[in-house]
Parts: sequence; C-alpha cells; structure tokens
Amino acid sequence: MIRSITTILAAALIALPACAETLKVAVPQKGNWDTGFTDYAIKEGMFKAEGLDVETVYTQGGSQTIQAVISGSVDLAVGTGILGIVGAYSKGAPVRVISAEMTTAGDLFWIVKADSPIKTMADLAGKTVAFSEPGSSSHLVLQAMLAQAGVGATAKPVSVGGIPNSTTQLMSGQIDAGWSGVPFNLVAARDGQVRIIGRGADAELFKHETIRVNFSTVSALAAKKAAFEIYHRVYVKAIEFAYHNPRGVQYLAEAANVPLDIARQAITEFIPEATVQPYEVMGMEQILAQAAEFKFTPKKLTTADVAPLLSDMIKKP
Repeated sequence: MIRSITTILAAALIALPACAETLKVAVPQKGNWDTGFTDYAIKEGMFKAEGLDVETVYTQGGSQTIQAVISGSVDLAVGTGILGIVGAYSKGAPVRVISAEMTTAGDLFWIVKADSPIKTMADLAGKTVAFSEPGSSSHLVLQAMLAQAGVGATAKPVSVGGIPNSTTQLMSGQIDAGWSGVPFNLVAARDGQVRIIGRGADAELFKHETIRVNFSTVSALAAKKAAFEIYHRVYVKAIEFAYHNPRGVQYLAEAANVPLDIARQAITEFIPEATVQPYEVMGMEQILAQAAEFKFTPKKLTTADVAPLLSDMIKKP
C-alpha cells in the first residue's frame, strides 16, 4: 500500500509542469508605442507559450531606468537612451546591450502652448525647455536639436520626468516648451491647444543612428541566459505582431487613452516599422563622439573600448 501511494505521488510530481522562469522588465514612459511591445506580447500570451513569465514595471526613463537595472530591481529594461548606457559603461557599470530598440528620433517632439510666441526651436534662446531624465533619449535629442538651431548655449533644458509632468508644467506656465512622444499630445495638437515646434525627425544627427536600446547586466544575462534568449525571440515576434495585427494599434490606443485614429497616426506618421529593428546598433562611431561632446563620458571612447558592451544576443535568430 505504501509503495502504491509512493508510486502515485511520484507520477503526479512528474506530470506537474516545470515552474516558468520570470523576467522583470523596466518600461520607460508607459503608453509609448515602441516601449509597449513587451506588454503586447504579455497580453497575447506569447511569453507564456514559450514557458516564460514576464512582469513589467514603469519608470520615467533615463537614469532612473538605468539604476533599476544596475541595482538588480529588474532583470532588463527596454527603450533606454544609448548615451546613458554608454556613460554608465564608461564608469564601470556592468551593463550590456541586448538589442537595438529605436533608430532615428521620429517619435519625439517638442510643444508650446497655442498662444506662445515661440514658433521654432530657434526661438528657445533664454527659454526653459523640457526633457525627461538625464541620459534619456529625449535629453540627447534635445541637446542636438538646440545645437542645430543655434541656441545650444542659451536655451535652458530642464529635467521634468515623464510626459504627463511635462505637459502639466507647460500648461501651467512653469516651463516655456514641453517634450512629448507619440501618441501623447497629438489630440491637443489637433485641437489647437498646443503647437509642435520641433520633431526629433528633424535632427540631422539621428537620421541613421540608434538612439535607444534594450539592456541588462552581465550577472543577469549569465544567471538567466535561456530566459533572455526566449525574451529576445518573442520580442522580435511582438514587433511583427504590433505592426501587422489590428490589435496592435488597439493596444496602443488603450494604453495611451487616445482615439484609435490618433494611435494609427502616431504609428504611420512617426514610427515606421524599420525604425524599431531590434538587431543592428547603428552609428556607433557617432554615438561615441556625442557621448564625449555631451559629457556622458570623460573622453571619446573607441569602438574597441565598447565592444564588450554589445552582447552576443544582438543577432538575427
């Protein structure tokens, strides 16, 4: 009898499914299209189908995201400004890029109130203009756009956190120009409440350059290598799903609380599929020059210096 019970218990244990491994992912700026692919994959059950549990937490971007990864609070982060990653690496942080995330800066734009005398980025001399967090892509792109407009030395960039904070401070008169990213503030622009004075797509520096990446740490990659490989594979599938299945634009509209037509406009006009290719980190020489110019690194690094920064996951499956 005892042997019979033991046999039954052993068989039951064998039949139990193995516990799925879990990855915790930091997502900057909840509701943005390019940072939403992980959430879309979760909603569609893509990770579960591969035996992986994925949890997302949200940050304001930039240094906040980088610190969450380095501290081990999360396993990886998506959509983080590459200059911040290069800067952290140059200071000895054990960060590793696991894929490209955004090439060009077409999803970012800067706005003023409808009655503002500011018409273009060139009018921002002596004015306060927002970006999210130090080291973020909005920080990098803003500096480049101000320099391109000839007001890099006189405009006053201000770190304000996420898009809701930026919009609130703009409309309450605390700052002269706010930062945004699609689909946010497209309704306000359509309805004449705000005006767009500059788009990231106008920044010549970033026409063929990766501005955001997905990244982790050496220790996390070593401890959960198989889980990361699954994550990367599913992430690629999620991009294809988002662009080619109608539920993708619906998820964006729901996450950002915008009408479906605005969500569709955000994707088609600002973020074509080619800009979110998850493989090649483009323009590294230029990235390293910018890192030195904008004081993210104490000197200009070489591509050999940062070769270990790019993990072997950056490849087509």
